[in-house]
Amino acid sequence: MTIAHIEAVCEDLVAGDFDEIGDKWVRRCQYCGYYYKDTTRNNSSLVCSDDCKTGKDIALKAFRRKVRRASNPNRRLTYKERYYADLEYAFWKSDFHMFEYDRKRDDYSYGDDIEEVIARSQLNAEMGGKKKAVEVVPYNGNEKGVRDVHVRFSNHGQRKPGEVVSYKMPREEVDAYMMETYGEAQLKNERKRSIIWGKGRF
Repeated sequence: MTIAHIEAVCEDLVAGDFDEIGDKWVRRCQYCGYYYKDTTRNNSSLVCSDDCKTGKDIALKAFRRKVRRASNPNRRLTYKERYYADLEYAFWKSDFHMFEYDRKRDDYSYGDDIEEVIARSQLNAEMGGKKKAVEVVPYNGNEKGVRDVHVRFSNHGQRKPGEVVSYKMPREEVDAYMMETYGEAQLKNERKRSIIWGKGRF
């Protein structure tokens, strides 16, 4: 088939001019508008694909929200309804209102530099969210204005108040435990890596 022939066939398909148009299993998608063949058992589908089904549901929800808003004239207008004209060629009342609307939704929380906005969003994603406030944890109990940390050991009731017990494992036991857990090859690689990191190279 030539390109001109293909274009003619596609135009006929879009217009609904083909032999199977009378088939009850062939219908027009209610979202994208293209014809498709219904594959359901009871011939009850309304859209041609899952993407069109999602788009149709979103459009219906938006239409219902608009109807509910129009049916309540006494409600308070939203920021966007006051300063945004949702016409065929939509526009904001001013640049200030446009940036203010985006700023409140964290789109421009770090200024108007789009590169800085993207970099900050990537950093937040890598950190698992926005940076948390630093909390000082007291280790000797002399810090002020922070919460207390209590550690309870298995022999908590046997020790005297204020007594500190140190637990230390001999080097031979550490080597045996690491060898049993990770194996000789991995343990050797980890020791090389610790030497490199100790020299400040990462």
